[in-house]
Amino acid sequence: MKFPNSQVFINKLNNLFNGLIAVPLLLVAFGYLEIRYGTWTALIAPSNAIVIGMSIGLTVMIIYLSLKFKKESRNLTVYDDIQDKLSGYYSLASFYYWSVFAISLITTSLLFLFAHVAFVIVYAILLFWMSIFRPTLRSLADLLGLKDDEKRKFLNKEPF
Repeated sequence: MKFPNSQVFINKLNNLFNGLIAVPLLLVAFGYLEIRYGTWTALIAPSNAIVIGMSIGLTVMIIYLSLKFKKESRNLTVYDDIQDKLSGYYSLASFYYWSVFAISLITTSLLFLFAHVAFVIVYAILLFWMSIFRPTLRSLADLLGLKDDEKRKFLNKEPF
C-alpha cells in the first residue's frame, strides 16, 4: 500500500482506529446503562471467580497484544524505504486494531451475558491502554527511525 504523504497515512490509520473503537463503545455504554438503571438481567448467573478470571484474562490479552505490537513495530526500522515502513506499520496496526476489536466484542458479549459491571471496567482499561498506543506523527517518526529530510517531510506532511 502506498501513501502519498503522512497526512493520508495518519488519516487512514485513525479512521480504522476510531471505527473499530466506536461500535463496541456504544454497545458497552448501552449495556452499562441497561444493567445499572434498566431491566437487563444476567442470562447466566456467574460466580465471582468466573467474572474475576475472565476479567483478568481479557486484560492480560490486551496487554500482551499491545506489547507484542510495540515490539514488532520497532523492527520496522530495518527497512530503508519510508513506504515500506509505513506499509509495514499499517499492516501491524490493522492486525492489532482488529484483534482489540475482537476482544472488545468478547468483553461486550460477556457484559450482556453475565450483566456484570466488571466487563465495563475491562473495556475502560482497554480504552485507556489503546490511548497509550495511539499513533501521532511525532511518535511514528521516532518509532520508525526516520532521519533528517525524511523526518522533516513526514512531520510537515509533504509528499514523499
